[in-house]
Amino acid sequence: MNYVFDVDGTLSFNGTSISAEITEGLKALEKGGHHLIFASARPIRDLLPIVPEFRHNLLIGGNGAIVSQADTIKVMTPIATPDRDYLKALITHYNLDYVVDGDWDYAAHVSPDNLLIKQLDPDHLAHNVPLEQITTAIKAILLGMSEQQLERIIRLVNDHTNLEIVQHVGEGNLDLTAQNINKANTLALLGIHDYIAFGNDMNDVKLLSQATTSFWVNSKSALLEQAESFAHTIVAPDKVAAVIHRLG
Repeated sequence: MNYVFDVDGTLSFNGTSISAEITEGLKALEKGGHHLIFASARPIRDLLPIVPEFRHNLLIGGNGAIVSQADTIKVMTPIATPDRDYLKALITHYNLDYVVDGDWDYAAHVSPDNLLIKQLDPDHLAHNVPLEQITTAIKAILLGMSEQQLERIIRLVNDHTNLEIVQHVGEGNLDLTAQNINKANTLALLGIHDYIAFGNDMNDVKLLSQATTSFWVNSKSALLEQAESFAHTIVAPDKVAAVIHRLG
């Protein structure tokens, strides 16, 4: 069986590591003959440091925009050039904080007190380059916006681009990828249709809703009511290791 795991808020609760107990459970699943896939909002560059013992597994990054398969990185669908240029104009006009990921390097302007900062290239594998140097953009995050800014930016993006939007409830952040890019669609493109999935956030909704069995990790209480409509099982963060061990 294929097991697909989101990482942040699902397996990792500090943004930098996965506990030894959860890691042991994951290894037990593999020893039982199951295939482990990690599907994250992080680009591959930032996913590798948090799953070092599974770096050779299938890794899906950028909410499905990029994959590492057999240690080969492949961009699935980049943001179209007109959409990329429109995003750059929005960032400049509204003076937004952002991370725009290329296929490896990135352009970023992030407040030092933003929690994302500790997840951004933690192993210094890439370079933070000027925004105009990102010619192949796979994903953008617009950060720290007020509710009023969010409404305005969402409206503008919907009106002027074909981008896929994921809004993180209560965080003031938007994830933007090419049209129809999400974790579930990328799994389908890779020929993977039957899987058990674990997730915790809005970018996992399609992944979990199409899974054979889904586990929602309740690390964001504001989303619990929505999770109850499609997740088979709600799991408290401190019970994740036990659930994985039981499955193994």
